[in-house]
Amino acid sequence: MNHAPTIRLALLATLVLVASPPAHPAEPAPAKAAAPAATPAPETPFDAASRLYQQGRQAEALATLQKLAEAGDARAQYIVGLDLIEGQHIKRDNALGFAYLVLATEDKQWGDLVAPRAREARAVVEPQLSGTDLIHADALIAAYRQRQK
Repeated sequence: MNHAPTIRLALLATLVLVASPPAHPAEPAPAKAAAPAATPAPETPFDAASRLYQQGRQAEALATLQKLAEAGDARAQYIVGLDLIEGQHIKRDNALGFAYLVLATEDKQWGDLVAPRAREARAVVEPQLSGTDLIHADALIAAYRQRQK
């Protein structure tokens, strides 16, 4: 997975663009008399973490992304999962990283952005893990699902 950091940054950029409202609407809205200027939507925690990650401040971004992953954000689960498996910017934890990838494969919110990439990563990573890591990952997934009930 030599290209994973580049792929991860491209995914972050794609996810931020999809999650954000368009900067320029296709057709301008009719002018309203004396209407106050619209305020931009506030930056979401994922957007803020993505911005930090893209700026090279991955360790800082991962603190927020880990919280989002635990809360069920599949985008964060995918990114944190890869970083945990690769030991990038965070202490390597194959079981937890794989558990996050498995959970991200179940995503239905982000269409074709997260789940297919998570399935591809899972297919590459799973054969490389030890039986102990896989058993531990299964236990982590079960515990996560129990907490989400």
